Amino acid sequence: MTNFLKKHQLIIASAFLCLLALHIASTNIKGIGGTIIAARVVSAVTSPLQTGITYTMEEIRTIWASYIYLISVNKENEILKTDTARLKEENNQLKEALLLNERLKGLLAFKQDIRTTSVAAQVVGIESAGWIRTVTINRGASDGIRRDMAVITPSGIVGRIIDVQPATSKALLVTDPRCAIDVIVQRNRIKGIAEGKGADRLALKYVRHEDDIQVGDILVSSGLGGIFPKGMVVGEVVRVEKGDDNFFMTIEVKPGADLRRLEEVLIITQNLSLISPLPHLMQ
Repeated sequence: MTNFLKKHQLIIASAFLCLLALHIASTNIKGIGGTIIAARVVSAVTSPLQTGITYTMEEIRTIWASYIYLISVNKENEILKTDTARLKEENNQLKEALLLNERLKGLLAFKQDIRTTSVAAQVVGIESAGWIRTVTINRGASDGIRRDMAVITPSGIVGRIIDVQPATSKALLVTDPRCAIDVIVQRNRIKGIAEGKGADRLALKYVRHEDDIQVGDILVSSGLGGIFPKGMVVGEVVRVEKGDDNFFMTIEVKPGADLRRLEEVLIITQNLSLISPLPHLMQ
């Protein structure tokens, strides 16, 4: 019997309260010993239960409101992330457009300075395998491009055209071992041949030990060979050592044009000499 009461005490208590409430509602007894006392008893018994239910409902409403708020905040965060990514992309595109505009303005100014006919082109491919150093540009036979035309930038000579297709051409870079340019030391007019070394350097050859060559000397094209106009910057001397043959020096040259960051170039369509060297070509 005791186990039964313990097991069903909640049901028994609820039933008792219901019977008590019905009794109070049906009784005619009034005063302190009647309705008032019974109402207070019921209120005292049920008040904690009502408080608990009210508190629980308030907590449920608070949690639900917080959940709805978090969903709204997450949606707003996703929208903000999307907008931020879009704005970053637009900002990058504007930066690229600004940089392109600056480069093209410099190229146009340079084109006017060199006093010869030329065509602007964009680098669309780079080949750098083994000793080979070439680039592909988006100008070809339909644009009047032919083999052995000089390819240049405001910073210096890039190379020469070696293959022409209807809409594209391939240029041999000055760093390719197959490229050799007659050059003059701008400071003292000493002559030599600048040949590619297959990496990002050239070698100045056929300069004797007694010749005055210093680090920092600028090499310009001599105009011989009919490809590169006279006075175009080829490169800057970065290392000078005595050669193993005790006759010619070993001289290393950095190209004037930054061949690792080529984007736009000029192709000289007429082999005309410059009137005078342009000192601002080397940056």
